[in-house]
Amino acid sequence: MQTIKVPSYAKINLGLFILGVRDDGFHEIETILQQIDIKDEIEIKLTNSSKIDFSCDHPDLQEADSNLCVRAANLLKQTTGIQKGAQIFLSKTIPMGAGLGGGSSNAAVVLLCLNKLWGLNLSVQELRAIASRLGADIPFFILGGTAVATGRGNLLRPAKSIGDQPIVVVFPGISVSTQWAYTQVNLNLTIKEKNTTLASFNDIDYDNKDFIKSLKNEFEEIVFAEYPLLEQIKKQINQSKAIFASMSGSGSAIFGIFEKEDDALEVRSFFQNEYPTFVTRPINWGYQGVEHILV
Repeated sequence: MQTIKVPSYAKINLGLFILGVRDDGFHEIETILQQIDIKDEIEIKLTNSSKIDFSCDHPDLQEADSNLCVRAANLLKQTTGIQKGAQIFLSKTIPMGAGLGGGSSNAAVVLLCLNKLWGLNLSVQELRAIASRLGADIPFFILGGTAVATGRGNLLRPAKSIGDQPIVVVFPGISVSTQWAYTQVNLNLTIKEKNTTLASFNDIDYDNKDFIKSLKNEFEEIVFAEYPLLEQIKKQINQSKAIFASMSGSGSAIFGIFEKEDDALEVRSFFQNEYPTFVTRPINWGYQGVEHILV
């Protein structure tokens, strides 16, 4: 029985602009996605059955049929016609409803691992096409690293990493529905003339203070109005020695990027007694990471 056990990394959004509503009903967005090393663990075993079995150590993720991992595996079977099965075990660390992409990352990792275990030999482009049918963020995790995302978030252009700076992520235990956040968007307020856009940066320069100051998450106004605690946490991080602080995705995780590890550790010590708080770093792990694993 072949088994593969791999990490499933989270992401943060460096800026998120809502540009309008597309013909397909989804919102057109623009954001920088940065993979970070907060991770779940996924173990997949080949079985003699054609069934996909799923289990998880988190009590809220016991319903297999609706889980993105199972949906990803079944979509891969449907697309390729393969009749093999697998057992999937998910060990959760990435907070849910935090805007950190945990579910999307899990689905992408399942696609990557089953592509290898089932000997499908699908390319990055083919896996990204399958991933886009499951969710807008999922193609990013097939690639990993850093990317400018446009369209629904599924059109990706690799970008320069922010480096190796420590990043503090605070999760205040609030689960924010992405669907709810989008229903609250007032496009008359969010669509405004901008001097620059993320897509215009061919070589993103994170040392450019004007560029960093131009980054904002347009979900913050909506989500902070509903959950004032999140705005308070961001202000507290901004009052420390953070280079930049923001909410990730539609929330509720708030993060700060720091130059020095000691400053990041000081902020973590401030928050960790009340909320799950992580000191993390950028990482680049996706298709190539799985391809180099021996099974």
